[in-house]
Amino acid sequence: MINCRCQSTAGISGSSVSTRHFRANPQTCPVCSYVGSSQRPSEPINPTAGQNHNETLGSFIEALRRQDAELSPDFLESHETAYDQAFRIFFNSRCHCARRSEVNEPEHTHSLQESVQYLQGSLPPLSTVFGEAGSYDPSSFLRQWKDFLASKPSQPLSFRKSQMHLLPPDEPELLLSRQWDIDSIWFGATGLQAIRPPNDFRLSFLPSLALNLSRDEVIQPHGLELAKTRHIKFGTFNTHSVRFSAFLFFPNAAPDSTSATRNALSLERQKDLYDHIIIPAAYEAVSDPCRQEIPRTYDMAYAKSRSFQEKPGNNRWKPDDVSRAVHLQYTIPAEDLPLFWNLVVEKANSFQLTTKSGELVSYFKDPRLLFQSHDLKNTFGKGTLSESLDSFEYSVLRAFDPAHLDVHSCWIDIGARDYVASVPPHDISGRGPFTVLWKSQCHSYLHEQLSKIAPRSHLNAVDFQRSLLRDIGDYQAKAKRTRASNPGHPHERKPGVIRAKAYSCHKELFSVMFSDYDLFGLGFLPLLALDEGMINDLSSATGNQGRHQAPNTTQVRRDALLKAWEANKRHLRATSDARALANYGIRKEMTFRLDVIVRMWHRGYFEPNQSPHVGHRSFKVSGASSGAGHDPFWVVSTKDINDLIFTQAARLVLPLDHLFQQASHSANISPPSLILAFYTAQLFCRLLTYALASKERFSYDNWIWLSQWTVQSRRIPHAKFLLERRGLGLDLSIQDSGMLWIPPSSLDWHSGHIALETLIQLYIPRNPFQRGLVSQMSVQRLSVSKVAIEISLRQLLQHARSEFENGRRHTADELVERIICLATEEVARAYHQHMLSKLQLYWGRLRKKVGHNVLPCLMRLQRSEEESAMQTGRIVTAQTIWEIYDEAWTAYIRTHPNSDTEDIPGDVPLWMGTRKYLPPDDSWSSSVFKRLFNRPKISSWYGLYFLELYQRVKRLWETIEDYAGPFDERFSRIIGNYIMVTFNSDPTKDVAIDRRPGAGYQRATFFRIQYWAPYFSPRECTTLTPWGSVNDHQHRNPCIPPTTMSRAINVTEFQNHSNSFMQLWTRLISHHNQLREAKIRERNRICKQAMECLVDLVGPQWSHEDDLAFIMPWKFRNSTAGDGQREDPFRLPILAKSTRFSTRPNQPTILLPSRHNAMALVSAIESLPQLDQTILRRAKWIREVLNNNGQQYDMRSHFEAKQREMDDVALPNSILRQFLARTEPPQREIQVFDTFDDI
Repeated sequence: MINCRCQSTAGISGSSVSTRHFRANPQTCPVCSYVGSSQRPSEPINPTAGQNHNETLGSFIEALRRQDAELSPDFLESHETAYDQAFRIFFNSRCHCARRSEVNEPEHTHSLQESVQYLQGSLPPLSTVFGEAGSYDPSSFLRQWKDFLASKPSQPLSFRKSQMHLLPPDEPELLLSRQWDIDSIWFGATGLQAIRPPNDFRLSFLPSLALNLSRDEVIQPHGLELAKTRHIKFGTFNTHSVRFSAFLFFPNAAPDSTSATRNALSLERQKDLYDHIIIPAAYEAVSDPCRQEIPRTYDMAYAKSRSFQEKPGNNRWKPDDVSRAVHLQYTIPAEDLPLFWNLVVEKANSFQLTTKSGELVSYFKDPRLLFQSHDLKNTFGKGTLSESLDSFEYSVLRAFDPAHLDVHSCWIDIGARDYVASVPPHDISGRGPFTVLWKSQCHSYLHEQLSKIAPRSHLNAVDFQRSLLRDIGDYQAKAKRTRASNPGHPHERKPGVIRAKAYSCHKELFSVMFSDYDLFGLGFLPLLALDEGMINDLSSATGNQGRHQAPNTTQVRRDALLKAWEANKRHLRATSDARALANYGIRKEMTFRLDVIVRMWHRGYFEPNQSPHVGHRSFKVSGASSGAGHDPFWVVSTKDINDLIFTQAARLVLPLDHLFQQASHSANISPPSLILAFYTAQLFCRLLTYALASKERFSYDNWIWLSQWTVQSRRIPHAKFLLERRGLGLDLSIQDSGMLWIPPSSLDWHSGHIALETLIQLYIPRNPFQRGLVSQMSVQRLSVSKVAIEISLRQLLQHARSEFENGRRHTADELVERIICLATEEVARAYHQHMLSKLQLYWGRLRKKVGHNVLPCLMRLQRSEEESAMQTGRIVTAQTIWEIYDEAWTAYIRTHPNSDTEDIPGDVPLWMGTRKYLPPDDSWSSSVFKRLFNRPKISSWYGLYFLELYQRVKRLWETIEDYAGPFDERFSRIIGNYIMVTFNSDPTKDVAIDRRPGAGYQRATFFRIQYWAPYFSPRECTTLTPWGSVNDHQHRNPCIPPTTMSRAINVTEFQNHSNSFMQLWTRLISHHNQLREAKIRERNRICKQAMECLVDLVGPQWSHEDDLAFIMPWKFRNSTAGDGQREDPFRLPILAKSTRFSTRPNQPTILLPSRHNAMALVSAIESLPQLDQTILRRAKWIREVLNNNGQQYDMRSHFEAKQREMDDVALPNSILRQFLARTEPPQREIQVFDTFDDI
């Protein structure tokens, strides 16, 4: 039942206000007659009845008439009719939906208080859980986890039962009161002249990018999409008690991909704006002495804003912390604003910017102004909407000249708060304070009613789940822009709901607006379940994949994360104080066009005697539904709801404290246990965020709520294939019991982590608000690169030690070979990823300098990164670097149209040679070891990930060092077989740049990076080998006499053949399509020469009866035994001018004759059309002879040790290793035979 009390305020003239009060007759009051009914038709608004003759309103009405001269008279009338319906329907205090919670509840339920008592029976006191670090031992409560997380009671949670405890029949009724308000203001201005004196303007210099409008707003002042239009905070000003921010928009500014945000001005554009437009305009418009404080140049303003850098940093602040930059503001007197703005527009229109292509563009032409103010609920909170509008008129509208406002580009957010104002008189039961919460089941009906207001416009509804509780939640709807309707546009003729929301004011207790109501929302908190070393490894490995941090980003450190965790707990500790109780209401808010509101206001619509539904409102809280509908809200005790929310938080904080504490004592915890703890912490942190907030359920949390879902396959987007993914399905538990309970089978309660059988099936999507650092893919790659590999190494080492101790030397030596190969490959892989990451960084800097839209991403570089990360990753060689630079130079030279040639210069890439290490001291493997790994710890790049991995493997080797000898002795002999190219480096930098003067000095830094790579010189090049000495020679080719000698070539011949082969390779592989279009004779010639070069390079060859009979790929002697330097087939290029070494190559071998390259060449030849049959037969013969049973040659192109060692993880008894070895999140591709449904 509703008790409606109405008041009427007479028309206001000037500042004189007279008020008369009356009590409405329920028989004649429209809102009482149709209380709660959203079906009541809207009556036409009388254009003259109760007309408001306020002078300020009159000026706005006059401005509207002038601005509507070209529009039809009924432009806004349809909007007025829709707004009348909105005020009657949306702000109604009753709901008529059929979903009545009291009907669906079982007979026996738990109230809020009973649920709290049930949970607290297995939890320590809240003050203990929320205490400071070290104040208690969370590990001592591990055995109670199942009790407070999974052992749900048989009675579900009931808000109805909790509310009924507050409504005993012998107690006074609870009354809710309503307060109307205006919360946000958006004014599109045509000039600063809109600000009336004496309101001065505070001009901003170098405002923080965080002040930009980053969200996609529905409203479009001046027809602009705010979040996608370049803009900057222009300044601030005050109108009576309201502070406005002014933003300057540039609709003609092209998107700037170098800016930190998609809508901000880069520092270069800010310099243009201030030096050429704002500062000159200010100095012309403002007279002395006011202008003497304004910086004369952008550089002066920049220096002042960074003045903190002029002092040394301290423990709290660092000298390079850009977030401390001062926001400079200077006063522009009100009387100077018209001239100042006219000069700004004039200079902005005349300024032209020269693009990198030489084109002149008017970047700042036709600037647009937007005035904005937020969080004004308490400023304009009044008993009736008419009173709120009167205050708005006095505090805001009077300060503006509507002649310089685009009144159609102005909006205000009107809201209403319903709350239990005070404990009823004579109430001695101690029921209060009270909290009002929206019923989640009523939101769908509210959305239906809103959609009927303007059926031709489309509304997107979002339901927000509150505190992991089924029966309470918040609601928001936004207009969806379509071709048929765009309610947020100033000149949209069709009426529509722009934005509406209904939320509980209780959320302010648990967090604050400035942190986006997101307590414990930092995405990196789960990393606290890892130790410091694993966090560093994850950060390094993520960086190695090309995801670089911004220059100002602080690296994630465990101590910083721990401080953030404790700060969040401090917030909970402070707010959980039982003395901090208050009344909390509910609020509804809707965005309205100011032009429509002004017209309705001017006609007297908001007078309570004309529209009682926007007047004084108070109504009783009813415990059940009636013919007039039911309450769409719950009223509960603030103490009870607070206790439940804090207790829910405590049952998640306690396990997280345990997981974070055990990681700090990681010496006793195995790496696999830490990985499992991380995933568990990721789950609990997300649940904790939901437990303390009202949040939308995003798709990246599907793994928590759903047991199974499908998405479209990106691999074949248009085919009928879906990807099926699995999750925990916790939403079923919430729907069943009214609150969160975790299924007992989902967790391993003894060890305190997600059950491995469950975790191995979970697909955890990447949270877009987190960097890739904590994505499932990144963690799984860490699991493989560190944890799984370390487990394999430890097991192999223990096995090898056991074999040594038991005298089985042969078996032990085989295990040692497996160990050294696995360790060396993974260290080499880490260095490759470091190299490729650095190249991405340098190319990214060049793209930023030249322009992201001018220089594209390097596809070969990206493909190399992907290939390196694969289980059987491809080894980076000089060929890889050459292909990257060939693509890079082709793209780069197009930015220099006056260049003489487009061909890549001979000194790009820039290969190094040695004058110091001459034969026999020119071993490539020895050189790699000395330059990269045998470094003193004082090197500035000593802490890189590949070096840390090398040191860790070296420590593990100590298990068998007494039997197998030093690790470095073996490692240094073979590392050159896997690291085939390196940066030139020294102790001060890991990437050396050529800074010598010369023709290449003017090139970009990317093209001046120096590299080392070897030339290939196997022993067999100069040794004649009889066919009879080849293993299994009779089976290979019985026709060749055993005495037949192999063909011998020397090093110089090999290098010459290699250079020719490189040119032919380019024709066949890089320019394959061009060769397909060439003449048949030319194609045959190229293919024949290429196969001849391949045969010469791939290994020794034997002839029989004047025909080639067999080819043997190069065989390397075991480089882990004996003096490895003399048998290294890879050597340093020599620059020495001594005649003794004049025949040695001074350039590396770019294209190595590996099986991968041999098969790629043959495949390319066979794919060409109309080749001579002799060439096709020869290609087929080469493929058969060089196939090598599908195995790599000794000259390797891919890693294979990890794949070999991980092959046994599929065994039934190795589920842990199977999980740790997985590099991709689990999902299953399914085929859909019927038509697709929306997913």
